[in-house]
Amino acid sequence: PHGMPVAKTYGYDGQFFYRLALNPLNFHHTAYGITMDRPYRYMRIGYPALTWLVSAGQHFLVPVMLVVINIAAIGALGYLGAMFAVRGGRHALAGLLIPGYFGLLTSLSRDTAEPLAAVCLLAGLLAVRSRRPVLAAVLLAYGALTRETVMVAVAAIAIMRVIGMLRRRTTGARPGREDLAWLVPSVAFAAWQVVVKAATGSVPLLADGGRNAGAPFIAPLQAFRHNFAHIHLHQFEQYDLWFLELAILVCFSVAALLCLRATKAPVHERLAFVLYLIEICIVTPSTWNSLDADMRSFIEVYLLAVIILLGTPRRKLSAWLLPELAALTIPALIVITQRRLTGS
Repeated sequence: PHGMPVAKTYGYDGQFFYRLALNPLNFHHTAYGITMDRPYRYMRIGYPALTWLVSAGQHFLVPVMLVVINIAAIGALGYLGAMFAVRGGRHALAGLLIPGYFGLLTSLSRDTAEPLAAVCLLAGLLAVRSRRPVLAAVLLAYGALTRETVMVAVAAIAIMRVIGMLRRRTTGARPGREDLAWLVPSVAFAAWQVVVKAATGSVPLLADGGRNAGAPFIAPLQAFRHNFAHIHLHQFEQYDLWFLELAILVCFSVAALLCLRATKAPVHERLAFVLYLIEICIVTPSTWNSLDADMRSFIEVYLLAVIILLGTPRRKLSAWLLPELAALTIPALIVITQRRLTGS
């Protein structure tokens, strides 16, 4: 369309969400001047489908609505964060840590699906806590269709339910409505894989598994070594920002690990946090090495770490340090806002 910037070489992930938002059921390899690079793009249909819906199918509204949805999603994360904070016995303002993840700014500036997926994930977890399995099933299913990593949390819920059923003689747990929270997302995710396979000839999750996963711990260690060799001690540049982002993620993760036994967060949320930690340790170097992504792909680790910390009694040292951890995020938010949203 007129006014749409086009790069001479290649664009960013947002271009594929834009293309799908023009017509979510158009599975052609090339459409509207945009060629899909990998099959897994069709897997993340939630964000473009919602954009298509609120745009009423009007193509000229799509670029605006992609931004509007992400702004609304980040606002919703603030509300959900307040709910987690209050349930953990803290002031609602502590919940601002949830939308305070620096990678969300990059998602907003590049039209990617992390904000909406995060809303579905956290709202789904709150619904599970409130014992509203139908609502949880709908939210987590839509989240899984928005970003496949939501299925890690679904797996954690399933694991704990299965363990509970295996111990039913002592706990009384039996198959029931609570299992909708993991059954429905699993069925919805698998069904969409079948739809994409029928339309494109490839199962997106399997077709790109080798490109998105590798040997454990190799990718982060390689990225650390490579970026450390390029760090600039006299001027704050992209490599310095990468280390600041890594330090923030590590600090929150370590604090959450130290609070795993003390937190009041449900066991499936604690398990999901550990599984997300394992996940980021096996992704490929391209994910770790990216200086433009601001670790947006690792958002679930941060979100679950914050939930665990918000649910930890204040007498615990790691939970007591929460304000200091929050202050650590401010420099990254300032720099990324300048770089991603103002173009400076």
